[in-house]
Amino acid sequence: MELKKNLHEILEKPNTHKYGMFVQVIIYINIFVSILVLFLETEESLQPYKNMFDMINMISIIIFTVEYISRLYSINYLNNRKRLRYMFTPFMIIDLLVLLPFYLSFLNIDLAFLRTLRILRIFKLFRLAKFIEFDNILAQIVTEKKEEFIFILIASVIILFTIAPLVFYFEHDVQPMVFKSMLDSLWWSIVTFTTVGYGDMYPITGMGRILATFLGVFGIAFYAIPGSILTSAFLDKMNHKKHDRQERNSREKNSDEE
Repeated sequence: MELKKNLHEILEKPNTHKYGMFVQVIIYINIFVSILVLFLETEESLQPYKNMFDMINMISIIIFTVEYISRLYSINYLNNRKRLRYMFTPFMIIDLLVLLPFYLSFLNIDLAFLRTLRILRIFKLFRLAKFIEFDNILAQIVTEKKEEFIFILIASVIILFTIAPLVFYFEHDVQPMVFKSMLDSLWWSIVTFTTVGYGDMYPITGMGRILATFLGVFGIAFYAIPGSILTSAFLDKMNHKKHDRQERNSREKNSDEE
């Protein structure tokens, strides 16, 4: 029980254990090194160092495996969480996907796309307490403002599915090899609405250009609205959190003086 408790505090609440931050530093260094190797091993001029990269990857996988097993082993030290349920939490799924490519290779399963799962190691950085706090704030904002976001999403879809067929009818006869179908027109509408503008497709008729202008203006406006909602709500949350922290510190100070 004591071992489980210590492992749980080190891995899940590193600030509460004397070895917690040390272990966290090792884990994060391992993540950065593994991501760096992921990029370096694709460089042709560095192929002579392939054996060294393989060794680093092996060490990295061992560390990730020990971490994964330790988290599973220690999670129910107070018998208040089921291990199976914990396995299906987002971070544990990411951890498992990180390990899969290596261990599946022993079963002669070497699907190329599985190797790309190693990049998911970078998401392990979000286990950091500050990131988790930030994620919780964002989740609260999305939950509280979901009506506004749903409205913007629906309005955007309506605009796209209204303008796309109109542009198709105006441009298809003039550019049959460019606006070949309504799906192509919808693709152009999405690219224009998101203000990406690849330049591979563009209207040349008068009405087509007018519709493109409206679509671009709507796109800028509808992109700005969600950003302003998120920024405003996030600042409110942070100010509220700061105010609560100040009140708590003030109460603790008054309590000490008494």
